[in-house]
Amino acid sequence: MLTLDKISKNLGGKRLLDQAELMIHPGERVGLIGANGSGKTTLLRMILGEVDSDAGAILLRGGARAGLLRQEIRDGGQTLMAETLAGDAELTALRQERTAIEACLLSCEPAPDHDAQVARMGEIDLRLTTINAYSAEGRAATILTGLGFAPDDLERPLSTFSGGWRMRSQLARLLFSQPDLLLLDEPTNHLDLESAAWLEGHLKKNAGAQALIIVSHDRSFLNRTTNVTVELENGRLTRYSGPFDAWLEQKAANLQSQEKTAAVLSRKREELECFIRRFRAKATKAKQVQSRVKALERMEPVPQSGPSGRPPRIRFPTPPTCAQEVIKTKRLSKSYEGKTILSEVNLELKRGQKTGLVGINGAGKSTLLKLIAGDLQPDSGSVIIGERVRVARFAQHALETLQPGQTVLESAASAAPEHFGDTALRTLLGGLLFAGEAVKTRVADLSGGERVRLALAHLFLSGANLLLLDEPANHLDMAARAALEEALSDYPGAVILVTHDRDLMEASCDGLWVVANQGVVAWEGTLESYLEQAVREDSSHSSATPSPTTATSTPSAFTTRDPKEIRRLTAQIRDRLRQETQQTRQRLKRVEHAIATLEAEREQLQALLAAPDAYASDSRETLKTSVARLGQLESELHAAMTQWETLSLTIETQENEAEEALARIRAQDPLAALSAD
Repeated sequence: MLTLDKISKNLGGKRLLDQAELMIHPGERVGLIGANGSGKTTLLRMILGEVDSDAGAILLRGGARAGLLRQEIRDGGQTLMAETLAGDAELTALRQERTAIEACLLSCEPAPDHDAQVARMGEIDLRLTTINAYSAEGRAATILTGLGFAPDDLERPLSTFSGGWRMRSQLARLLFSQPDLLLLDEPTNHLDLESAAWLEGHLKKNAGAQALIIVSHDRSFLNRTTNVTVELENGRLTRYSGPFDAWLEQKAANLQSQEKTAAVLSRKREELECFIRRFRAKATKAKQVQSRVKALERMEPVPQSGPSGRPPRIRFPTPPTCAQEVIKTKRLSKSYEGKTILSEVNLELKRGQKTGLVGINGAGKSTLLKLIAGDLQPDSGSVIIGERVRVARFAQHALETLQPGQTVLESAASAAPEHFGDTALRTLLGGLLFAGEAVKTRVADLSGGERVRLALAHLFLSGANLLLLDEPANHLDMAARAALEEALSDYPGAVILVTHDRDLMEASCDGLWVVANQGVVAWEGTLESYLEQAVREDSSHSSATPSPTTATSTPSAFTTRDPKEIRRLTAQIRDRLRQETQQTRQRLKRVEHAIATLEAEREQLQALLAAPDAYASDSRETLKTSVARLGQLESELHAAMTQWETLSLTIETQENEAEEALARIRAQDPLAALSAD
């Protein structure tokens, strides 16, 4: 599929690739790893042909197409669906050509090449059928839904979405285009856990002749999606069999072998040098000395040991003690611009408890953290903070508050309490991997990952014993992520964590809260079981997360034996079902009316074409127009039927979820539920 033959590349005075060689076969799924700045993204752009190599050749199998996910935000006036469909260049070109021919055929003046145009339309229709064009909208909708878009989003202009959602649209466009070689540069950066899990499943399901190269700092994602690991180090590409964890084992074994070889060579070199020093002045030993000098010159240099592979250790300061009950919310509700985000949320968090907050983007995870931190005020209900509890929230905007002109030490000192001395500050910063002279680095010169660690230092200097962490692993490389996992696992304070890094979530948290459908409930299973259910529901064109009422066998938010409460919850679920399906049902009616209209027109045309006089010489123009229109009708009917199936399945899934929720409420107290009905 792809061959890199002695590739070299210099960029900004740095040697990124030095006679690098690599071969990737069809169907292989490659994880490309290497230190930040080693040249991974540049290599992907070279494979795509956007960047030239200084030497060597990059050979892509004849006729094969490569597609790259860029970390760039596109804008435009076309809809989300149109942007996704545009990923298939052939489909777009054929549809545009067919539209132009139809317009020409339907014009009043017959074109000189009328017959050729009719023939060309037939060729286009055949090709569109071959490439499965009539299901294109359905396939695109499946991808967009899997990546977290709602059905109502599909016809929204791309410009109305935020930057993160537009990045998702570019991923959808690329996946829809189905290139022979798929190049993914940090594909999970803008995804939540649910969408990342869907992407894993999508890549596995579509495994076959398509080859795949992924650059990612998400170790779990690489382990689940790749079967080959290629390391870019010191300008060379080294291929290893297996995913990331297999590479770690092989790398450790190679390092151990290298250390043994180095020890043997070092001991041999010392013996030769000792003999030379001892007998250099003795004429009787001159021959032996010269022999050993030559042997020393012929010896290979002692190989230098690489890094040990153990991640650096981040040490968090021990937080002050606090009450057993850290926070408690009572019927907490919040709305934005008339849209309810959270409704009557009841939660409790105990001292030392570490909880992962999961749910699709927009479900309300960040809103809940802001409410707990006091950065937002609830519309109703309350957040009760326990005695001696200090709350600190980390979000990506924290990086923007850092002063570019300060050094790392000065920045930390500005956030430290008065009793914190220079030595204590340096100790804390050393625990966050700013050791020695690194504390004198200006903030403006820090990398994204280093800024994250400095923002975390500000957080810990606050003396908080409840950390609210919103995507703390963004911009961190694998070593820093592993260190953060270990640090959070050992941290004795309470934590509520939002992250799309599955390894960080599983290693750091001892429980999960699911945010969905305006509620928050405890999930009693594992993160794996939650994601499996989220992907199953997404494959049924529902929202990519379970409803709160199905999130746990005994959801605390719904545990009650009060008939009045059961009646209230039952009415709430039914009302929510009506609200959620109202627009979908209206769209379904419009589609059904359109299908009936199209079918009636098709029957009229078929009857017209079945008449004997339809093929008379004086009816030739009418015949051509009718045939063209019939082909167009078939295309429109297929698209309308696909949309009808999608909308019907969405309503059916929502109704099933509501019925399951009602069944769970009845199961808590059948007698009370009976009176509620």
